[in-house]
Amino acid sequence: MTVLTNIIVWIHLTAATFWVGGMLFLSLVAVPLFKKVSDPASAQLEFIKLARRFRKLTWVALSLLIVTGSILLSNYVNFSETPVVWSPAVLIKLTLVVSLIVVSLAHDQIIGPKVRTLKHKPIAELAQAEKLLLRISPLLARLTLLLGLAILFAAVSLVRS
Repeated sequence: MTVLTNIIVWIHLTAATFWVGGMLFLSLVAVPLFKKVSDPASAQLEFIKLARRFRKLTWVALSLLIVTGSILLSNYVNFSETPVVWSPAVLIKLTLVVSLIVVSLAHDQIIGPKVRTLKHKPIAELAQAEKLLLRISPLLARLTLLLGLAILFAAVSLVRS
């Protein structure tokens, strides 16, 4: 391995550590901590501030992962072959990555803004679909964590195969 490859792998692993570690922190530390606060409204506002700050950095980390992962992909796929042969491990990891990006974009750009608007309405005024959206939003956040952990497992499997 060249020094440049080692630097690329290091950047890739650092971004993955930040991203998955941050999601674990939010899920396992921040959420339970904020649920214990005596003023739920202020706790929710503080959690939203924390999550928004993390989200910005997460997209930076995810961008780094996509760039470095694309570079490292040539270690596992021979693009000079015709046709290009993709191993099942590579295809699984890429499928998980694309799924994660789609779910994250849906959560951050579509569902999240709608949920923020809905939380200002009294629950009695919400339509059934709006109530469902409120229930789905935290599940999507958990799904991104599960996808991230699955991607880590796929990466270990890929490197070890």
